[in-house]
Amino acid sequence: MRITDQMLVDQMLQNLWSNETRLEVVQNQLASGKKLAQLSDNPEDGARALTVRASLALSGQFLRNVDAAKAWLGATDSALNGVDQSVLRAQELAVQGANDTLNTSDRQGMAQEVEALIGQVAQLGNSTYAGSYLFNGAQTTTAPFAYANGAVTYTNSDPTSSTTALIRQIGPGAQVPVNTIGHDPTTGQGLFDVVFDALAALKQALQNNDTAAIQASIAQLQSAQERVVQERETVGARINQVSTVGSQLTSLQLHLSQSQASLEDADVVQAAMNYAQADVVRRAGLAAAAKTLPPSLFDYLA
Repeated sequence: MRITDQMLVDQMLQNLWSNETRLEVVQNQLASGKKLAQLSDNPEDGARALTVRASLALSGQFLRNVDAAKAWLGATDSALNGVDQSVLRAQELAVQGANDTLNTSDRQGMAQEVEALIGQVAQLGNSTYAGSYLFNGAQTTTAPFAYANGAVTYTNSDPTSSTTALIRQIGPGAQVPVNTIGHDPTTGQGLFDVVFDALAALKQALQNNDTAAIQASIAQLQSAQERVVQERETVGARINQVSTVGSQLTSLQLHLSQSQASLEDADVVQAAMNYAQADVVRRAGLAAAAKTLPPSLFDYLA
């Protein structure tokens, strides 16, 4: 088979084009810092990189849910701590008010303080996180309690929405309720139902100067305070659960980020060496073409 000049030119051009392509790939890696400019560069690694990206996005969303759940639960615990302190103060007043040495005027003064405590608890019951009311079930845009003239009224009489659990998805198959039921229209046994009933009973007994009723209110207040403590324990357990999942997700994100880097990020040192090598090959190819072929543009490119 006769080797013509045109065949030599075609083969030389093909080799030069291959060299230029390799050089361009390495240049792109150095410029972008990425090993994969497009999936076709390495279909297998590209597919794995897409899977890792999707996993990173999903775990990132779960982490945002974790942060939101933790913040909601933290706000709830803070509000319940205030309720706890208010109930404890009411217990102190009840014990003092049951003392036979006190007179009507003394108890009236105590009743006024209890009334202030009721207002304080109502304010705590209307606590919000990110504009959402914590203790009104699904009705997060409406304050659950209205306080006026020493009395509390409930704004949500719907037994379904007022007792709806707000669930947060914090991981694959992992969910946590973040809200505490403040008012249950059906049973009257929501947390704040119990607290308001106990405070109102003490206030009424003090106003009536009824030592027997004051004495009876002590047990009711103790029961209410125990309920608050139980709810805080539940909230604390949920915070621990969310924190544990959050730590696991953070570790997973670190692992996924490392995997993504190994699949997508270029080794800059190796890329620089590859560039230098590809440039040497390119120059050598141009020089060889200039010597092998008749005088042409290659004389000026080499």
